[in-house]
Formats: sequence, C-alpha cells, structure tokens
Amino acid sequence: MATEIRMPALGQTSDELRILRWLKAEGEVVKAGEPLLEVETDKATLEVEAAAAGTLLKIVCAEEQSAEAGAVIAYLGQAGESVDAALPAPERPEQTPPAGAVPAAPGAKVLATPVARHLAREHGIDLGQLRGSGPGGRIEKKDVEALIGAGPSQAAYTDSPVPRHRQLIAQRVLQSAQQVPQIRLTLAVDMDQARVSLEKERAAGLEGLTYTHLILGAAARALRAHPQLNRVWLEPGPQYRAYTRADIGLVIAAEDNLLVATMPEPDRLPLAGLVAQVRGAVERGRRAALNQQDAAPAALSISNLGMYGIDEFEALVDPGQSAMLAVGRVAEQVVVRQGGIHLVPQLRLSLSVDHRVADGTQAARFLQTLREILEKESG
Repeated sequence: MATEIRMPALGQTSDELRILRWLKAEGEVVKAGEPLLEVETDKATLEVEAAAAGTLLKIVCAEEQSAEAGAVIAYLGQAGESVDAALPAPERPEQTPPAGAVPAAPGAKVLATPVARHLAREHGIDLGQLRGSGPGGRIEKKDVEALIGAGPSQAAYTDSPVPRHRQLIAQRVLQSAQQVPQIRLTLAVDMDQARVSLEKERAAGLEGLTYTHLILGAAARALRAHPQLNRVWLEPGPQYRAYTRADIGLVIAAEDNLLVATMPEPDRLPLAGLVAQVRGAVERGRRAALNQQDAAPAALSISNLGMYGIDEFEALVDPGQSAMLAVGRVAEQVVVRQGGIHLVPQLRLSLSVDHRVADGTQAARFLQTLREILEKESG
C-alpha cells in the first residue's frame, strides 16, 4: 500500500513551507535517508530526507507551490502500484494542488545549485535562459554572476524587487521588534582560562577550535541550570513550551542571508565532535542547504560578530525563541586585580530576552552562571 509523504514540521520555522525542487522524479527509486526535496522556510532553504524507501509514485505538491506542515505532498510505494484511491478529492486546499493542475515549464527541468537559484531570484534572472557550466548542464553561481556582470551600467543606482529570503528576514525582525517585549543585559567575561583551554587544545592538534565552540558548550550548561530560559511563549493560550534538551541555535551569515542552525546539546559533545558539527552546519548554511536537524527547535541562539572586530552589540530575539546571546570579540582590557593593574583578555556578552518568558533577575542569573563557567571551568 502506498505511503504518504507529508510536509515535515521544522521546529523554529513557520507552519507553511514552499517546495523549491524535487530531487527525485516520479518513478525513481528512493532510499531511506536520501535527500528527496528542497523546501524554503521562513529562515532557510532545507533538504528534506526520505523517511522510508520505495518508488516515488506520485508528486501531489509541485515545485514553487506551498504546503502546511503535515500536508500530503507525495506518495511512496512499490513500482507500478496505483495511488488513485489514495489521492485527495478535488476540493483539496489551494496550497497543495495536484501536480497535474500546474502547467509544466517548457523543456527539461532546470538544474541549478541552491546558491545559483537564490542569486537568480535576487536579480530577476530566468534560469531557463541560461546554459550551465556544471555537470550535466547544471547552472552554478558563476554562471549567474557572469550574466549579472555582462549588463551595461545605465545609472548610478538600480531598483530591484526584494528577494524572498530578504523579505522573510525583514518580516521576522519586524515581528521581533513589534511583538516581542525585550530586555537586554550586558556583562564582561575574563577569558584567561578560556584562552588557555583554546591554546592547549589547538596545540594538541584540534584544528578549527574557536571561542564560539567554548561559548556554545558553556551556554548549554547555563541553560540547564536556568530552565526558565529554556522555554518559549506560545500563542494562542498563552502557554509556555519547555524544552527538555539544551539545544542552542547558531546564527550563520551566508550570501546576503541569515540562517539559524541548531546545535544539539553542544555541552555533551567532545570538543572535536562539536567542531565537526559546527563546521558541517556552517558549510550547509553557506550552500543554503540546511537539513531537518539544523531546523530543530531551540529556546536560545548565539550571534557572534567578534571575528569582525565588534566589541559589543545588541541582537533581536528570534520570534519563537526566548533569548539571543550577542558575542563580541575577545580583546585585551586593563583590569584592576588584587590592587594591581593587569591586561586581561575580556569578552562582552549581551543577552536579549523575551520579557514574557523571563524577568531581569532570571536573565541576570543565567549570565552570571555563563560567566562563571567561562572564567573558572573552561581551563
């Protein structure tokens, strides 16, 4: 009997997702765990994996169409199996029309990388008019860039439609500013021990380890100690949703886009494993191809601008979360200790908190615990 493939619920994202591309065609064999389609959420482009093996019998929701989480978008089963009896009635909601009701584009399906698709949408370029230089004629980023650079400059400025991913970012930051009552707290952390730990691990051969990894682990430990921040405000109700895992979101900048990838329980991974986990998420984010695990829910996210020389900044709480931790650079500061003047590597942390979820005292205690972990226990 045919198995329904449903649009997954992706944690922090909105309830409706748009299908960008099916990675398998009707009649093709699908393996369990194999990427099946690409969807666009309110935060990122994600690959959705097949939950079972079989033959893709019928695509119900076509490319460029939207569907709510839980809606049937395709059927999987044995080759030659009929799915007519399982197909929905004609009054199926508009957001998931049958594939046959959508006119097919002339010619073969356009093959393009996710980055090339984003860039083309941003500049209003029809990918069907391009010839790709990649394998099998796949359109790559450089092909789109070549077309953009070929056009003559007619004026000192150009007007263009805001690409969808920037519209989604704008909607979320506006929602955060208008609908989430936020308080912000800032403190300085002495990073002597953290620096010792960092240099020790690097000398032992752990490449790629940064302060970000230490902060991820410390933030997860502090979140376990202060569960008031490991919950989110939900409407209607209202009600709290408390998380039992200390997962932490990490903000990733990629190609004029901002993505948030969830790091599952970073305090319970060895540092080498955490480095590999973060590296993989960053690489996927820069390809605009986050996976379902990257979109898992988390109450708190970290945004680090220290690598750009930023000392301190404030960040908006991501709607659907309770807090955002803004991380600046580690810089030498003059500090008075035991009557003496010393140069100490310091880090400025700014915590923005949804005031409906936690008050200033609870947020301050979380920051205190985080500072204690980084100052006394990182070494």
